[in-house]
Amino acid sequence: MSLRNFYLSVIAFLLVTIQLWSQSYESREGDSIFPKFYIKAGFYSPTLRTSLRVDGRNLGTDIGLEDELGFSEDLGVFRTDVYWNISKNSTIVGTYTYIKRNRSVTLEEDVEFNDIVFEAGSGIDFNFDVDYIAATYRYNFFNELNWNAGASVGLRGVIINTGIEGRLNDIFRSASANFVAPALLIGIHGSAYLTPRLLARYSLEGLYLEIEGIGINIIESNAGVTWYFSKHIGIGLSYATNDYRVDDLPFSDDFQGRVNFSFSGLNLYLEARF
Repeated sequence: MSLRNFYLSVIAFLLVTIQLWSQSYESREGDSIFPKFYIKAGFYSPTLRTSLRVDGRNLGTDIGLEDELGFSEDLGVFRTDVYWNISKNSTIVGTYTYIKRNRSVTLEEDVEFNDIVFEAGSGIDFNFDVDYIAATYRYNFFNELNWNAGASVGLRGVIINTGIEGRLNDIFRSASANFVAPALLIGIHGSAYLTPRLLARYSLEGLYLEIEGIGINIIESNAGVTWYFSKHIGIGLSYATNDYRVDDLPFSDDFQGRVNFSFSGLNLYLEARF
């Protein structure tokens, strides 16, 4: 996401929040925004764009998974979110999803991956698996009867397991890389009950860090609505974006290289509140 789009998202957040404030219902009938727990689970359909380079003693090859290796851009995975209102103004949010991808292809050009050269013509199996784990603390600076808005700070752990196995004639080679891309994000959020059965949420979080060759640039956003067809159970639809760019990693010798990884799409889910 470009800086221009980031600013547009902030403006959109403010406009949407104002709209939610004006439309949120004002009676005490029905449910308020303060159940203790919300749990969401459902089908997440992200579109993915991925490129990476894994260096050893030498500079590795930049590999575009979708453009060069033919990985599918579209995927269907499971995603779950938990919201715990620990007090009227404080909430902890947890998110988990697992993205597993692999592809068998014949290389058209040489590829160097963690100091192993896979020559053109090699038949390779390439895997790129991601565990996405998020934990966020939210504080409400505004907290009215059925809407709130505030700031957040959160930890992200993107656990990447990737590798190549290749064979050319009778020569077999393999190389792998396993690492965690940690990050501390700050952001803004808002929630409002538009009616006693219709809940809307929005969040925007990010991080930008450039220090001595180490670069981390992350932008995340999520917007959605949930309709409660019963007192405790609802169905919802949201749209999430996640853009990661990592050049090397701080405090780690396990990874040298670069990863550009983005996934965004619709999440259809069931949600429980209690």
